[in-house]
Amino acid sequence: MAKAFFVSEDMELAQLLLHEDNAFNCLVEVGHTGGLQFNNVYDEDRLLNGMYTSKVNLCYELLRFIEYLEAQMPGLEIVPTYYAAVDTEDRPRESQIPIYDSHLRRMNTEMRSVMEHYNTLERRHNYLVEKRYALQKAQKMLLSDGPQSAELLFTESTMMGLLKDQSEAMPISSQLNYLLGSINVVKFQAFELMLYRLFGRNLLVRRAEMPERVYDQVGAKRELVHKFVVLLMTISATIRPKLLKCCVAFHVTIFECPETSSQRLRMIEQLEREASDLDLVLSETRVVRKKMLLTASKLTYSMRINLYKAMKVYDLLNRMSPVGAQEHQKYLQAECFVPKSQVGEVRAALNRGSLIEHGDAGGLNPPPLLLMRSRKAKHVPPTHFRLNKFTQGFQNLINSYGMADYKELNPAPYTIITFPFLFAIMFGDLGHGLILIFFASFLIFREKRIEESARIAQSENEILNILFAGRYIILLMGIFSVYVGFIYNDVLAMPMNIFGSSWSCIYNTSTVQKITTELGLDPNDPNFYSGHPYPIGVDPIWKISGEDAITTFNSLKMKLAIILGISQMMFGLTLAAINCVRHKQKADLLLVVIPQFVFMTCLFCYLVFLIFLKWLTFGGLKQSPYNSACAPSVLITFIDMMLMKTSEGNSKGCNEGMFPNERLVEYVLVLIAFAAVPILLAGKPIYLMHRQKKLKKLRGERDLKALNKKGRQTLMEMRSPPKYGEPRKSDEVNETPPADDDVEFDLTEIWIHSGIHTIESVLGSVSHTASYLRLWALSLAHSQLADVLFEMVLSKGIHNKLPIYVAVPVLAATFFIWAVLTIAILVMMEGLSAFLHTLRLHWVEFQSKFFNGAGHSFQPFYFPPSTIRG
Repeated sequence: MAKAFFVSEDMELAQLLLHEDNAFNCLVEVGHTGGLQFNNVYDEDRLLNGMYTSKVNLCYELLRFIEYLEAQMPGLEIVPTYYAAVDTEDRPRESQIPIYDSHLRRMNTEMRSVMEHYNTLERRHNYLVEKRYALQKAQKMLLSDGPQSAELLFTESTMMGLLKDQSEAMPISSQLNYLLGSINVVKFQAFELMLYRLFGRNLLVRRAEMPERVYDQVGAKRELVHKFVVLLMTISATIRPKLLKCCVAFHVTIFECPETSSQRLRMIEQLEREASDLDLVLSETRVVRKKMLLTASKLTYSMRINLYKAMKVYDLLNRMSPVGAQEHQKYLQAECFVPKSQVGEVRAALNRGSLIEHGDAGGLNPPPLLLMRSRKAKHVPPTHFRLNKFTQGFQNLINSYGMADYKELNPAPYTIITFPFLFAIMFGDLGHGLILIFFASFLIFREKRIEESARIAQSENEILNILFAGRYIILLMGIFSVYVGFIYNDVLAMPMNIFGSSWSCIYNTSTVQKITTELGLDPNDPNFYSGHPYPIGVDPIWKISGEDAITTFNSLKMKLAIILGISQMMFGLTLAAINCVRHKQKADLLLVVIPQFVFMTCLFCYLVFLIFLKWLTFGGLKQSPYNSACAPSVLITFIDMMLMKTSEGNSKGCNEGMFPNERLVEYVLVLIAFAAVPILLAGKPIYLMHRQKKLKKLRGERDLKALNKKGRQTLMEMRSPPKYGEPRKSDEVNETPPADDDVEFDLTEIWIHSGIHTIESVLGSVSHTASYLRLWALSLAHSQLADVLFEMVLSKGIHNKLPIYVAVPVLAATFFIWAVLTIAILVMMEGLSAFLHTLRLHWVEFQSKFFNGAGHSFQPFYFPPSTIRG
């Protein structure tokens, strides 16, 4: 099974034949196995057979019933019961759907009846409470608050006197008119302004805010809102009808308001009695409602999960093709792909489904048939890799760029090593790597708890899900960062001196006063350099050597970036050659891949050779011309090689090059590299032209015209990398030759696309090599930023000379600030930056050498593990 991770698993084209009596249960079992991908059933132009449309609609309707019941539960603090084993012990069966139908319809009818009665009582109760409060406020507004509380605050004569001057043009009634109601606080200001503009001072408006929010109809919903109680008084006979229209327009609730105080008090008492009676009825109705919802909460979760699965199954059955006579179409068929290793498992699932409700005497219905078919050229299989929880995260990185073609080499196995290693080159710090290891180990240790909490969570935590899915990636990034940090000799911006430095300092006070040259560490002086390099990693002396440290690390990391980048790109070209050999594409191997390989080897692999040769040949304490002073610049040497010129030597006593006849070798390499460019440009077009002439002789012009109707595939062959998904002869039975070998093409377009591909290959080799210098740049930035934080924050607390009782709190505070900034900036922000740059190096620089990524993934008919959200 390990092979199924390096390349796509072998796929079989099959024909599935189901009897309609056991088709549902068979597909349910297959859905929990996940081994069948149905072809073309979900196309937009697919014609439905219509046999299961009513059952799909029934599932929709039953799911609406469940949604209605579950919508009532949060108000009573009821949570549907979650069954973790719903996918194994309570799978849907076709015989259960009518049972679900009867149960849910009965529960829905009873609940709607109870809710209708409850809402009616609740509206009546809210109306009584609102009216009672309005009358109480009206009583206070109309009566004085003095010792004689029954005395009217505004008598009719007083009111008529106040409003008389404003009503001369209007007919005046013989008594004062009252209008009592309630209005939403939001609408009151506009309502009051409208009344003033219409009636002026002929209307007196008084208001009071209700202490509690009450239910009000807002559109199609009932919401709790704040309300004002308003009392409107007028003496005009014509105002009241107009006033009522305004109240209707602003949704003012009008209450009956008796004219005398005694009548109002009696009505308030009556309202209190009615409200208390309704409270008792409402409490009993709530108890009944809660009991019904508690009963429903034990069933709705499993019903909802099973109905979703049933709806998915019925929809698939509705898309399959009926087989048989017009009057007796009892069979359904579909074309599907199945992994070769899962054929037995799928057949076992189909047999289980056919025997579920019939026992061993299930021969009443014919068993399902899964028949293997020969795969033709038009059947391009999907790509399927065998993954586990460790490899899944790395495969997700590749799939984000593109899905591999069928039988194309999968970049994910190589990414498991190269991705965390290149990340560590930019993030190399032993301390920061340990932080990543601890965090990833915590996620791995609590793996089962996190998975279970995600299943029962009401909502998804997307950030946690992303980090949890990449927990093994983070673990490897931390491990490699620890290793590279050990090589860099960098632990939270501090060096480690484990083996003792190979350098020593002979300067003292007297020598420094007498010296006339620039201070430095001379690698050719035994008093400074012992001649024995540091056993593992970088000598700790360079971490504390000031400007020399930046120069040394710059040179080292820049050369490492070039070496690693060219090595990875050459490995990508090697994988491209393996792809061509595996798929017997000799033309692509000889005319595309090998010329690229030769070009990269002659130029950039030679550059790597120069770097290693310089490291091995030149050094401290060596005699001229192999001492440090005679070491030539690799960059200048490479530039001279490309310009085919010779620079002057460094100094007297030094060799002109790194080795004898260097310039002659370089001229030969440059000529060979540029000789590969014409092959890359013209090789494949000439081959296609020759192949086309040969086909014309074999088949004649007549056959070619017929084949032209099938498309211009040769041009497509030039536009994109080789299609590794096309079937080989070993995969097919009685296969006819593919049409793409026989179709005419436009010669001009072929040459244009060949030229574009050549320019991309030649210039891309240069730009991609330069792109790997980001390894050097980000590593240097990470190291320098760590130094800045250490020197500017933590170092201040360590070297403070305050009294001990002040120094300890200061050190604790500076350590806390330094730790927070380290986690936030160096680990999180720098880590994310290094991750994205590493991802870009793999997607563009590495995978572009061999990875087509134009395939489509295997999408089986599968029920994923159920969560509390469904």
